[in-house]
Amino acid sequence: MMTSFKGIIRWAFLCSAVAGAPYAFADCKPAHQFETITPGVLTVAAWVFPPYSIPGPDNQTSGVDGEIIKRVAAKECLKIKSTVVDPAAVIQSVIAKRADVAIGDWYRTAERNKVLGLSAPLYLDVMGIISPQGYSRISELEGKRVGTVQGYLWVDDLKKVLGDNLILYPNPVAMAQDLASNRIQAGADSFAVGIASQQKGAYQGHSIKVSEPDPRVKATLEPGQTSFPYTKSNTALGLALSENIQALHRSGEIAEILASFGLDQKAADVGAPRLLE
Repeated sequence: MMTSFKGIIRWAFLCSAVAGAPYAFADCKPAHQFETITPGVLTVAAWVFPPYSIPGPDNQTSGVDGEIIKRVAAKECLKIKSTVVDPAAVIQSVIAKRADVAIGDWYRTAERNKVLGLSAPLYLDVMGIISPQGYSRISELEGKRVGTVQGYLWVDDLKKVLGDNLILYPNPVAMAQDLASNRIQAGADSFAVGIASQQKGAYQGHSIKVSEPDPRVKATLEPGQTSFPYTKSNTALGLALSENIQALHRSGEIAEILASFGLDQKAADVGAPRLLE
């Protein structure tokens, strides 16, 4: 699969390399017809959020979302131009039409759907529990100081369960530091983000377990579906994104991409599209 993927990328690059021509060769035929901010280019707003979004120099991008969007662009004979911004600016870049699409583990929510188009689901983002003891149940966290990162689906529900024992952090790094110094006894984070951090040396001596279902925390019952947000008025782009994503699911490529970053392939079993309220 990797060899053929490299071939596709090389083919897509050649198709778009001639100056002034979005599609340089007659045999480079995009799967769909739609407009982008710059003809022949898919402008992507990204932020640094391994393992989902890993921008690099010279418009290189990787991570789960990065690899998926590269395959979508190849199917449409488009070059990718990545714009790396702060997390808070990613969505605004798409709304303001400075970028065609955003990457980086963005949930399909009803609120977000009011101002953005949301592609077909990419994968599920499940909640993980990080602890030296290997906790996997919400009940095991009660009575303990627990950290989590702002912005996740489970934050409000965990507040109700844990009360003042829940400590909010602006990012996973700050939470990991407090967990390492025993200022908190456990952490709740995206399972994938926790695994990626552990692969880079964080959470030594800790286990990361997918949280078992608990009716008090809805995200453990119904994990968030992620998507590529795009400019809401560009419905043709949205159709192309969704149909390409669905094709990548059918071929098993999204599951393979997840596995390549050490994640569970079952996260590709997204089910029917839904919006989180």
